[in-house]
Amino acid sequence: MDETERVATRVKILLVQVLQIDIDPEDIADDEPLFGDGLAADSMVALELVAAIEEAFGIEVTDDELRVELFESLRGLVEYVEGKTLSASC
Repeated sequence: MDETERVATRVKILLVQVLQIDIDPEDIADDEPLFGDGLAADSMVALELVAAIEEAFGIEVTDDELRVELFESLRGLVEYVEGKTLSASC
């Protein structure tokens, strides 16, 4: 399992926990929309998810980085988290 897959798996688990949905994290597609017809997240869930991600990955999501595009899909969120963890480890 490469780093992207590890990050994706952890983010999927966090999504299931924060959304409190009865779904296997592995069943969440990488291109799954987080809002709307996707996982039906809302702005409050997004903030809870950010807090969970910050804690799980030891990163800080700044106010400037909190944009709707960040939450458009699981893939985009995973890429963001992976980039933050890589830059934090340098």
